[in-house]
Amino acid sequence: MTAGERKRVVRGLGVIVLETEVGLAVSAVLVPRTLATSRGLANLLAVASALLVAAGWIVGGVASRRGARWRGALVGLIAYLVAGSAWTAGSILLDPWQVDYGRVDIVRFVLYSVLLWPFALTYTLDWFGLGGF
Repeated sequence: MTAGERKRVVRGLGVIVLETEVGLAVSAVLVPRTLATSRGLANLLAVASALLVAAGWIVGGVASRRGARWRGALVGLIAYLVAGSAWTAGSILLDPWQVDYGRVDIVRFVLYSVLLWPFALTYTLDWFGLGGF
């Protein structure tokens, strides 16, 4: 790996970290404050924070790869989905909520859990006093 490639990878990882921090901050600070006045706006902010994190991972993938930009975007998107899948698998295996999966729409649960994992992560961090709720 040349110095230029290392620089690109570090820049891409920096974008990913920055956008993830901003998305988690929106999820931890703005969502709880708007929940008291508008549940619909709070839901939109939760989705917006997840989109912000996903966009950061996609832009980070583009910034860290040389060549076709769409390949970098695809790598960033796949990394975001893999992180969400790992979060979902971990939450199902640990099952801190003791969910009765026989009564849950599994497809919707997995879809929301994989796509909105930044919000779920912020909610879980609140259990340990690290969230904003």
